[in-house]
Amino acid sequence: MLHYKLHPPSGGRTYLLASIFAFTDLILVSILFFSKSTAVWGLLLNSFLAFLGIILMADYSLDATIHNWMKIRPWQDFFAWLLETTFPDISIAAADFFVGLALYSATMADHKRV
Repeated sequence: MLHYKLHPPSGGRTYLLASIFAFTDLILVSILFFSKSTAVWGLLLNSFLAFLGIILMADYSLDATIHNWMKIRPWQDFFAWLLETTFPDISIAAADFFVGLALYSATMADHKRV
């Protein structure tokens, strides 16, 4: 939902694709984790979407830094620059990946006690 607020689909083709990916991650991946037979597809789709988001956001931050689109430069105040980049959003995408990995492990685990 945060992604939809930041990038409304009416903002153009790029925003529309980003919103579709976020909606797919929210709905389809959740549905795929309901069954053991489709959990691996949920993990693959979740991993693909998370890594795609991480790569695209990192590329945007590097591009914005190189072309002086940011107010703060990394050598002026590194931590302020880091918070101005998409690093917080990248952290959320990485957490989404690890939650998907935990869901897969929980779905595939045998609940037999030895």
